[in-house]
Amino acid sequence: MNTIRSYMVSLMRDRSSSIFDEVMKGLLWVISLIYGVCINIVAWAYEKGIRKRYKAGVPVVSVGNITLGGTGKTPFSVFIADEILKLGRKPAIIIRGYGKDESKMLKEELADVPVYVGQDRVRLAEEARKEGAEVIVLDDGFQHRRLERDLEIVLIDSYSLFGNGYLFPRGVLRERVTSLDRADLLVLTKIDRISNEGKDELLSLLRKLTPDKPVVLAQHRPSSLTDPTGASYSAGSITGEKVTIVSGIADPDYFEFLIKKLGGHVSVRIDYTDHHQYTQKDIEKIAKESSLAGAEKIIITKKDYVKIRELDLGKIEGKLFILNISIELLEGKENLIAGLNSLDTGSRG
Repeated sequence: MNTIRSYMVSLMRDRSSSIFDEVMKGLLWVISLIYGVCINIVAWAYEKGIRKRYKAGVPVVSVGNITLGGTGKTPFSVFIADEILKLGRKPAIIIRGYGKDESKMLKEELADVPVYVGQDRVRLAEEARKEGAEVIVLDDGFQHRRLERDLEIVLIDSYSLFGNGYLFPRGVLRERVTSLDRADLLVLTKIDRISNEGKDELLSLLRKLTPDKPVVLAQHRPSSLTDPTGASYSAGSITGEKVTIVSGIADPDYFEFLIKKLGGHVSVRIDYTDHHQYTQKDIEKIAKESSLAGAEKIIITKKDYVKIRELDLGKIEGKLFILNISIELLEGKENLIAGLNSLDTGSRG
C-alpha cells in the first residue's frame, strides 16, 4: 500500500517520466477533469442554497489549504487556539477523524483546549458550543462548506505553491486556484525556505490572483527537543552532530531543511508516506541504518512519535529525540490579530 501511495505521489508531483508514467498521468488527468466537475457541482449547490449551511452559534475560524498536505494546518490551528486564549476567549478545535496522529498530538499540546474529532463537524460544533466553547477553530476546514465560518484562513506552502497546477489526482490541488477568492486571509508558510527574490515574486503573484487579500508570512520554528522520558533540550543541541531523521509526513524535505538549519549533519534520512502506521519492523530498520551510519541521535516529528511510542523502542530509545516546532509570524501578524478581533462582532453568516 505504501509503495502504491509513493508512486501516486511521484506522478502527482511529476517526479517520474517513463512512457508508462506518462500514460498513467494521462489517465489521472482524465479523472481530475471529472473531479473538477464534481467540485463545481458542489459549489453551485451551496451557492444556490440547494445544500444547506449551518451556523455554529459562536464564531468559527477555518484553517485550511487548497493543496494536499504539507502546509502546516495543524500546527497553525494550535497557534490560532493559543492566540484566541490570549484574547481571553475559550477556543475549541474540530478536526477530521482521518489523521488520528494529528488529533492525538493536538490533545497533548493543548491541555486547556478541548479537541473534537469526527466527520460530522456541524454536530461537533454544536457539542463544543454547548460545552462552553466561545470560538471554534476548524482544522482543515476550507473544503468543508456545511459549517459557516467567520474567518477563513488559507495556508499556502511558499516553496511548492500549487504543485504542477493540476487538480487531484493528476496534481496536488484540492480546488482550483480561483477558490482563494473565498479566503479572508492568506498565510504563506515555510517562507524561510525561499529567497527574498522568491518571496517578492510570490507576493506579486498573489496580488495578481487575489489583490484584496491580506497576507501573513510564517515559518516553522524548532523550539526544543524532547526525549521519550519528557526531558527537554535546546533545539540547537544537535549542532555538529550526525543524526538520522525519520518522518511520515507530507513534506519530509522541509523537515530535513529545519534539521540542517539547526546545524545537524543528516547521515540517514528515512521517509515514510504521510500518516504511515509504524510497525516493529520499521523500528528495527531505523535502529540498523542509524547504527551503520554512526548517527548520534535519531530525530523524529511529534506527529510520528505519537504513533511509534506504543512499540518496543528499546533499540533506539537512548538516541531518540522529538523535534518540537511552533509557528512564527514574520510579517503581517497585525492582519491576523485584526481578523481574530473582528470575531467579537459575531457571525457574519
